[in-house]
Amino acid sequence: MIIYNPRNTSFLQERLILAQEILEQLPCKYCFITGSFLYAKEYGDIDVFAITRSKKEMKSSNKKVKITLIDFNDMYSLFFHSVSKSCIAKSILPTKPLKATIADYWHVINEAVPTLLNQKTTYHKDVRFLILYTEYFRTGEVLDTFLLNQKVNSFSDYKGVLEYINENIPNAITAKSKSSYLKRFFYSQAGYYKGLRQYDAQKFLYALAHSITGGVLHG
Repeated sequence: MIIYNPRNTSFLQERLILAQEILEQLPCKYCFITGSFLYAKEYGDIDVFAITRSKKEMKSSNKKVKITLIDFNDMYSLFFHSVSKSCIAKSILPTKPLKATIADYWHVINEAVPTLLNQKTTYHKDVRFLILYTEYFRTGEVLDTFLLNQKVNSFSDYKGVLEYINENIPNAITAKSKSSYLKRFFYSQAGYYKGLRQYDAQKFLYALAHSITGGVLHG
């Protein structure tokens, strides 16, 4: 069993034994457990990830175990780099360089904003990718599951998340790509939302795209 713990977070010792038992049940070399199971007294599912080319469903005798399959091609993703950063693994995990693009980031934003406005009190799980990408593009840091949970739970309500978006995303994006690319990409995005501004989410995204292009012009 390999422990990845970059911040020396106190893992609950009794969970380590159970984690090893769960991982040993799985028929693959590369698998790991992350999330609140490792450090919180109260937890829901036990998040288990298996890196495999097989599409065959895996099961555990533990009813709380939720197994997610990760293809080796997905190891370049920001998601993988986050969930594997602080974890208990069956063996040393393989590594791939991180690849995260502006287009990936904008796709995450486009999915998160409508969900945020539609689920104003139960949005927490649905904005995790938004926070993960924003903190990476803003600071260059990949948040592990512990820090990501802390950040998501630091918002008192959905309005705080909207303020966070407006305060951080334009600068985070304009600092990471050439102005010529950003102008082309976000002018087209603003044009797409221009005729949909009667909807709150599209109105917000239209204004955000304009804010980004404005930052390019004045940067």
